[in-house]
Amino acid sequence: MVHIKDGVSHRSHVNHDVIMQKIYQNAAGYDADDHGDNLKYDPVFTTVLDKPELASQPTMSRLNQHLDKETMKQLQTVNQTITERFQELEPPEILVLDIDSSNSPTYGDQYGSSYNPHYGENGYHPIFMFEGDTGDCLKASLRAGNVYTSRQIVAFVGPELKRLRKKYPHIKIIIRGDSGFATPGLYDLCEELGADYVIRLKANQRLQRIAGEFESEILDDPEIDIYDGRHHEFYRHLHTKLPVGMNPVM
Repeated sequence: MVHIKDGVSHRSHVNHDVIMQKIYQNAAGYDADDHGDNLKYDPVFTTVLDKPELASQPTMSRLNQHLDKETMKQLQTVNQTITERFQELEPPEILVLDIDSSNSPTYGDQYGSSYNPHYGENGYHPIFMFEGDTGDCLKASLRAGNVYTSRQIVAFVGPELKRLRKKYPHIKIIIRGDSGFATPGLYDLCEELGADYVIRLKANQRLQRIAGEFESEILDDPEIDIYDGRHHEFYRHLHTKLPVGMNPVM
């Protein structure tokens, strides 16, 4: 149950009902509060929510003003409970945790909104963790629009990775992310908790030279026909030079 600090007496739409409406609207692709006005008497939504009419945009927006950090923690706990129930039906033999960030567009002078050159627009820069097999969102955190991709990544991944490692002490856990998360702090966290990690490195001259040599070897190999109409992937295992004290990433 999510408890919201709100001393107002709601006659028609209690906070719990408004939260459920938000969830169902988002699931159906209606992610803006003002969509509630158009869906007010929609038979599917009124049936699912068991009420004669849906909350309007002003009612939904008022709820947003009462959400705080404690509310976010409670919602995260609810999400965690739901995903755990699915995992208990068929315990995983391996867990792949995909971490990624995205742009959440903003319109107007919203607090924390900023121009992000990577996405070319104003917005927030939230971070997510997904379960690689099911695609379930395990965790999310809203961040200001101008923060770098790996900002607070250890604080974000750490608690969830520790929880899953404690719950599944003997299975393989893999952290997967793009080059924006190529940071020593995340590597150290994975090493500490016994998790493997597949994180893309940013391109540099040395890696480009190695990739070029590898590509030439493939093209020059008479036993390999990359033009046979099939999809081909080639891998090479190598050690990279890292700062003193860091384990090599392979």
